[in-house]
Amino acid sequence: MELGKSKSGLTIFVHVMVWLLLGFIVLFYPPLTWNRVPPASFWIKQVLNFIMMVGIFYFTVYYMAPTFLVNEKKTLFITWLIGAIVLYLVLARIIEVKLHVFEEMAALKGMKNTKSNYTLDVHLFMVIVMVMVISAGFAVTQRWQADAKKHEMIEKQHITSELALLKAQINPHFFFNTLNNIYALTYSDIPLSREAILKLSRMMRYVLYDTLQDKALLSQEISFMNDYIELMKLRLHAYTTLEVQEPKPDHEYSVAPMLLLPFIENAFKHGTSSLKKTGISIEINARKGILELKVVNQIHHNKDAVTHANGGIGLANTKRRLNLLYPDRHRLVIHEDLDTKTYKVDLKIEL
Repeated sequence: MELGKSKSGLTIFVHVMVWLLLGFIVLFYPPLTWNRVPPASFWIKQVLNFIMMVGIFYFTVYYMAPTFLVNEKKTLFITWLIGAIVLYLVLARIIEVKLHVFEEMAALKGMKNTKSNYTLDVHLFMVIVMVMVISAGFAVTQRWQADAKKHEMIEKQHITSELALLKAQINPHFFFNTLNNIYALTYSDIPLSREAILKLSRMMRYVLYDTLQDKALLSQEISFMNDYIELMKLRLHAYTTLEVQEPKPDHEYSVAPMLLLPFIENAFKHGTSSLKKTGISIEINARKGILELKVVNQIHHNKDAVTHANGGIGLANTKRRLNLLYPDRHRLVIHEDLDTKTYKVDLKIEL
């Protein structure tokens, strides 16, 4: 609230100073350079001209422009600008006649007044044209800023809604895959399946409560991923080797939740086999404001698995979330080598 008042006060101050400077330069300074001192009626006329000028300016900016420009009535707005110039010059001339400015200025010079009441005041004409052009430009700029702000607000609302939808899609997707893994364990090792359920309950608590905010602590996210990796270890076959580099961040960063897991989940989903030797490598680093994830796994497509080409719901949504949350602040490189049957993910995020 105080910041808003401060900005409003600053805006008013700037407007007042600009008008005082403009009025002095175009209306009050030139007469001061004359050899004669103008009469009081002349200064009264200048003050009234200045007041009318300010009034027409703000009437144009805050009433006529919103009325016509917003409704795309540009022709009427241009007509008003021309009409306002004519009206101003007519009123200015009426003021000069009523105050007898011509007669007093002629008397000051020791001459008889021969100036017609219908003669165009070129200086005043140029001044009011300049003011009206500025008012039109000011009004157009204000409208452009308002449209840009409105567009930005709509875009933010759209992004927020889309992010909420993407997160809502990822969470059930994750639980669906994890429950399938635990279901498979129940056939081979009941004690291990109980341990897996305990880990899953801890993970669910994180997903349901700690990921409600836009950001989560990186340490929480890493702990969550470690639980997931430990859960996956329970069902790894002897043919699969797993290498995980223990992350040691140099700072407690914040990161969008559930952003890294889909890449790790994908490696376990497609990189394990009960018949062939395979390996999975996971490396996470967070240094100097850069979060880096490297995942390498061999490809063993299951008949019921979604191929790496589209990545399934998890990867597709994660890519979209990266584009929305970290635009121009992340680099994702995914390389699939069909000859060596390896799949590599290299993700860097500026936190």
